[in-house]
Amino acid sequence: MKIKLHYIIFTFLTFFVCEGQTISIVGTGVNGWPENAVGPEIVLSTTNNTDFTITNLVVTDGAIKFRRDLSWATNWGGSTFPNGVGISGGSNIPTVAGTYDVTFNISNATYTFINSIGFANIGIWGPAVDSQNGYAGPDVDMSTIDGVHYTLSGFNFSSGQAYFRQDNATNFVWGSTTYPTGTAVLNGPSLFIPGGEHFVTFNRLTGDYTFSFPSIGILGTALNGYDVADTDLTTVDGFNYTIIGLSLTSGTVKFRKDDSWISNWGAASFPGGIGVQDGVNIPVSDAGTYSINFNRGTGEYSFNQLLGNNSFNTEAFKIYPNPTYDNWNIISPNDQINSVQIYDVLGKCINTIFPEMTNVIIDTSLFKTGVYFLKASTNHIVKTFKVIKS
Repeated sequence: MKIKLHYIIFTFLTFFVCEGQTISIVGTGVNGWPENAVGPEIVLSTTNNTDFTITNLVVTDGAIKFRRDLSWATNWGGSTFPNGVGISGGSNIPTVAGTYDVTFNISNATYTFINSIGFANIGIWGPAVDSQNGYAGPDVDMSTIDGVHYTLSGFNFSSGQAYFRQDNATNFVWGSTTYPTGTAVLNGPSLFIPGGEHFVTFNRLTGDYTFSFPSIGILGTALNGYDVADTDLTTVDGFNYTIIGLSLTSGTVKFRKDDSWISNWGAASFPGGIGVQDGVNIPVSDAGTYSINFNRGTGEYSFNQLLGNNSFNTEAFKIYPNPTYDNWNIISPNDQINSVQIYDVLGKCINTIFPEMTNVIIDTSLFKTGVYFLKASTNHIVKTFKVIKS
């Protein structure tokens, strides 16, 4: 009976060890290549066998690669630093001297080098960050790779006041009264931040800052590859994103937020589907020019291939009656209306709808009396109508 029990334990341990894997960093940016190394191979640690990390790694100007199980059989390179997507067997990753916290995700081959010492800490501090504790609460820290330009992605603010501040010091704060962009000054007034998710930038030397909706970009082999800049979609509400007239080849793509693989969406279906976090690459089966829609909240996406403009009658795209005084009825007999943006007379967008229909009726009962403008978009045309609410 003891022999059987020992055998079971031994078998379990053997299986467990076989399931593990080692990820290391080699190259002139660390201890050299394995064949002429001046020190031990840099091995990363993991708690989930997916995300591999090492903190305070000293890196010199040079080049590195990631490899698995201390072997060249599986290795990843790339062309961008301090972050990017590793390419199996790709070129050496160029490095810049510094001390970094390094992360490598083996499921999608993304890597990041975040400078861990030598830079001032910049955070956003106040009730907009911690609605319960206000200025007694902690900062939300921003990220930087050069100690000058700082960014914050993926944080949901409460409506309230806040400052930028350095190194958690209450006497080293920047403030301003303008939103969403401006120049903060030392010991200036607190900044009001509306509730919601914002992508924030801050320049520590000039005080310049911006708050914007999170960006959603698309990239992949159907464009120019996964190691280049995203092609950004546009949005008016921070959730529904569109791009019209994007040319794609046969290949794959993914959506991602704020030019980072931390939040990315993919799925196996085309031309429509629901993207999931870290999902598979979306297969683009037909080369062509597309109108693309993506919803950041649900992950739902659609690729609508554009037809030749010669087949579209722009004169048939109209509002009826014109000008209209009650409900607004937009007609597009031979093309679906993808979006309608409603602007007041001052040019402020007050509502956006995504009907995906050829005949759209807009209820005006909640609008005040006055002049408005409707900007309607299909796969082939964008047209603006002046309308009146009586």
